[in-house]
Amino acid sequence: MNNASSWESKNATDIGLETLLTEQDYARITKRSVASARRDRLLRQGCPCVKLGALVRYRPSDVRAYLDRSLQPVASREPGIKA
Repeated sequence: MNNASSWESKNATDIGLETLLTEQDYARITKRSVASARRDRLLRQGCPCVKLGALVRYRPSDVRAYLDRSLQPVASREPGIKA
């Protein structure tokens, strides 16, 4: 039995890592195009990402935080009150 590589058989959640999202996952979640996500990265705007060589990934917690920061409160319109 090769104990040195026994960690290789465990998946990311077994060792306490969260599964990272791809560019396509991020675009689908945010309802934007992959090109828009790439432009935001180039301009250093938007959600933080993780670069693994040529790969780009997003942490689900970062995406959640980015969406929470981006939420715009909706003004409630009560009858009789003019905006």
